[in-house]
Amino acid sequence: MQPTSVLATITGRDRPGVTAAFFAALSAHDVDVRDVELVVIRDRLILAVLFDLRGDPAALRSSVTRTAHALGMEAEVAISDGAPNRPEVGSRSHVIVLGRPLRAGALSHVTQRLADIGANIESVAQLANEPVSSVEMIVGTKDHAELRAVLVQAAEDTGVDIAVEQAGLRRRAKRLVVLDVDSTLIRDEAIDVLAERAGVGDKVAAITEQAMAGQVDFGESLRARVALLTGLAVAEVEAVRDELRLTPGARTFVRTLRHLGCQVGVVSGGVTVFTHRVVGQLGLDFAAANELEIV
Repeated sequence: MQPTSVLATITGRDRPGVTAAFFAALSAHDVDVRDVELVVIRDRLILAVLFDLRGDPAALRSSVTRTAHALGMEAEVAISDGAPNRPEVGSRSHVIVLGRPLRAGALSHVTQRLADIGANIESVAQLANEPVSSVEMIVGTKDHAELRAVLVQAAEDTGVDIAVEQAGLRRRAKRLVVLDVDSTLIRDEAIDVLAERAGVGDKVAAITEQAMAGQVDFGESLRARVALLTGLAVAEVEAVRDELRLTPGARTFVRTLRHLGCQVGVVSGGVTVFTHRVVGQLGLDFAAANELEIV
């Protein structure tokens, strides 16, 4: 006898014993469990079980419905004789969307762009909600490069941050995370703040713009900007160091990476006066930066 594919879902107020009662109802039938998903949002539970049934679908439907009603919940039983018609995918990717706040309009735009290229969202989970909000989607797609290109544009359109990485064992093996400091883990460009205190903010900004345009290389631009700080008091440098503002979510981000077993450090084109401060604030493993010569 060929088994019947069944998807049974119950929803309602969460409390201890719901899952046990649901599986007790299923155990009265000849059932092989294929997949289980359980989500609780606030106190609302959604439990879905996909299984193969050998026996009477009507009797099982009655059993599940009766159990759900006894729990004060709602049940839905979908019965199919064939395999589910799933969208064809070539690979799966982790898509992380982050905003402060994370607006419904931004998620609408991102998910519509995914639909436009035939990408299928297989799951969505919240990663963080304070001080920034973030969700992770598992997305199936035929073309990972196209997915990345579409999401880069979506991030620009909506103002949210989006990270994309292919799923697989190689992703799980990564345990080293190296970050920049200025305008990444801290909100400001430290050398620009120093320049403002030295009264040369416009001159330093002009050199920075030239470097960004590729007109001068980084080393040359850094030496030129630091030279303009000649005469700045040590107390001013220390004041800027003490006033560094961490980017919202930086502590949570680093704490999460450490919890996952990652080594986390920074490599900066700035100076150690500031990177050492960030290392201490966030508990980083290492830092590499330039030494600021103070005479």
